[in-house]
Amino acid sequence: MMRRNYGTALAYGALYLAMAGVTLTPLFAAGGLTDATVSVAMVLVIALIPVTAILIVMLGRVIFWQRSRAQKRDVAEADSAQPAKRERFDFTFAAWNGIDSVQAVERLSTRLTSLGMNHRFDGRITVDDGDVRWQLSSVPGALRLTGWVEAPSADTRAMIRAAVEEFLVDELDLRLERSAA
Repeated sequence: MMRRNYGTALAYGALYLAMAGVTLTPLFAAGGLTDATVSVAMVLVIALIPVTAILIVMLGRVIFWQRSRAQKRDVAEADSAQPAKRERFDFTFAAWNGIDSVQAVERLSTRLTSLGMNHRFDGRITVDDGDVRWQLSSVPGALRLTGWVEAPSADTRAMIRAAVEEFLVDELDLRLERSAA
């Protein structure tokens, strides 16, 4: 922390001296060392203090912005270097117990909420958990659920599909017929 403050003070001093030199050199070159030029020089030297501070803050923000942008670009490149694979899935079921596809998705959302799992429900369930993402939605007018799972490993994708299937079979007592989408 001390090094950073020392560097900022050093940058402030260097910028202040450079601006003072650029501002005062033409003044004394044109007007000489008279009372008027010394008075104007004192006003300029005092006025340069906040101007230099503002420039230091602006430069710091620009440098920080460029660094954070470069870091985001590096992260995006790293993410794109190992793309997660997306697999689609479909569950078709019989309506023997009175549950339709919309109710099945609503009940799964309620169960995820009770488990404390972060998800979004807007007629369909969307889960975004780092490098694992999945979605499940009902097909209007059909006893069918469709979705996809995106994860870097095949084991993780299979685990998500199996967990959804287990909920539908064990908790909702649906008779599923799974097919590849």
